[in-house]
Amino acid sequence: MASPKIVIVGAGPTGLVAACLLHMRGYDPIVLEKRPDSLSLPAAHVINIRTLEVLSEIGAAERVLAEADKDAFSGYVTWVESMAGREFGLFKMVGIEIDGDTPIAAFQPANIPQNRVEALLLSRLRELGGEVRFGHCVTSASQRDGKVHLNVEHEGRNEEIVADWVIGCDGAGSTIRRAAGIEMIGPRSLARFMTIYFTADVDHLLKGRYGILYWICGPEARGVFISFDPGSRRWAMLVPIGDLPLETFDAAQARRIVQKAIGQDDLPITLDGLSGWNMSAQVADNYRRDRVILAGDACHRFPPTGGLGLNTGVQDAHNLVWKLDAVIRGRAPDSLLDSYQLERRPIAVHNTDHSVSNLTNMAMIDEALGLATLAPVDADAGKGPCRTWPSDLVGIDGDDPEARSKRARIQAAIDAQAPHFSHGAEVDLGFVYAEGAILRDETHPVDPARKGARIGGRLPFATTGQGFPGSTLDHVAPEGLTLYTNGPGWEEAAATASRQAVLPVALRPLQNYGRHAAQIMDLPEGGAIAVRPDGHVVWRAESRPADPTQGLIEALAASHGRGVPAPA
Repeated sequence: MASPKIVIVGAGPTGLVAACLLHMRGYDPIVLEKRPDSLSLPAAHVINIRTLEVLSEIGAAERVLAEADKDAFSGYVTWVESMAGREFGLFKMVGIEIDGDTPIAAFQPANIPQNRVEALLLSRLRELGGEVRFGHCVTSASQRDGKVHLNVEHEGRNEEIVADWVIGCDGAGSTIRRAAGIEMIGPRSLARFMTIYFTADVDHLLKGRYGILYWICGPEARGVFISFDPGSRRWAMLVPIGDLPLETFDAAQARRIVQKAIGQDDLPITLDGLSGWNMSAQVADNYRRDRVILAGDACHRFPPTGGLGLNTGVQDAHNLVWKLDAVIRGRAPDSLLDSYQLERRPIAVHNTDHSVSNLTNMAMIDEALGLATLAPVDADAGKGPCRTWPSDLVGIDGDDPEARSKRARIQAAIDAQAPHFSHGAEVDLGFVYAEGAILRDETHPVDPARKGARIGGRLPFATTGQGFPGSTLDHVAPEGLTLYTNGPGWEEAAATASRQAVLPVALRPLQNYGRHAAQIMDLPEGGAIAVRPDGHVVWRAESRPADPTQGLIEALAASHGRGVPAPA
């Protein structure tokens, strides 16, 4: 069979991960990127646990962790008048325990700027034999005769690329989405921001409250400082600007806003760049139109409150690629690709709602402070000397009962932001597919509240850590199903089901993953768990059924969108 022509439009993290996953399955996708080269300024910066697991699968997680600020998520989120001014309160972030007997993952979330992630992913793609065609802008796309026709502009010339499949990873303004006639649902703009990228040495102002986010609540300079890594002293400041055009603030004014947010008029600031953007909350009404499929920001846009945008996009690619591979190889019908939207769109809706809720809950801090910390700055915010709030306005100075009471109210409002700033089992790993390519019926219900290996959920992590390399997640097969068993008696059933369904079944005894593995899975002796190539559970048997072969055949059929074959 001739290899199909797959085109990925967009070389952000979503597109690069999709390209790596495809290369690992034997394809050579064309990756088109309109930018002339890699992203030069940071954007997203949170890499959560599940995304690191996906990056581990393509051989990139250790590289990302080697350059990431791995301690950031055990530091603080801080609210201050300015970096040199009053401290209003702290939120202590808690790292995830991974050294105990039953760790939930091999990784902690990491803080690393998106442009570095993209550089590392591009390097990995090149190692796999792939490349990105930078400076190639897709100007239009259409479908006819079972093909996708792309018009591509490069160095003033136009060419047509005819593809069998197109994956649109081209961001919020996606040309591919618009060409496919797919609409975005939800508000296009909740707020408008300016991002000021700068380099400055503020180490002397951190005062033991090291972290990645510093919320600035000053009288003129408002927004949030994001620390990308402590060594380089590179920062971004997100400034709410409302209806003001970005051109309101030139380089000198942007630098002045940063100095006001730091609280020192004479602190040297190197301005690295400016950008303007809308904070949106939108999800596409469809993720697919025939042979055009969307992923990442092309089909969902979240507020950054929660750090879910990049991560959701990478996980989109992880869900999609194994299904596309199964369809191309004739192991699944085209309809399996419909499960991509069934599974991933509800996650995007949930993540949108979660991000908006985080944003809304920030108002609790404003109410406790008595200050509008997220209100748009004025047009003259980048002019004049640094100012501070009068003590009688803030009302938190001193040791009188009223000041102590106000400080307690502020801290309580900050403590209530835990859903925003917590990463772990619930936020990073707890999403469950309620329908799609899983075996879901009265006998096999989806139970999001269940502990252990839940149908539709990510396979829990288990490893001995000694003598047996890798974890349960490291050993998920790239095609067919992987069967994790708690006891003998499944070998013949797996071989027979694989033969009858013409799909591979890889056997993994849980005893290899340590004495706690079956307990982590919540799997009684004799039971088994069937897992898809993306690490999500399709089916589970609490004990060895009377006809284990038939159970596995049904699981294979459900995971690959096929009818159950007749017994041989």
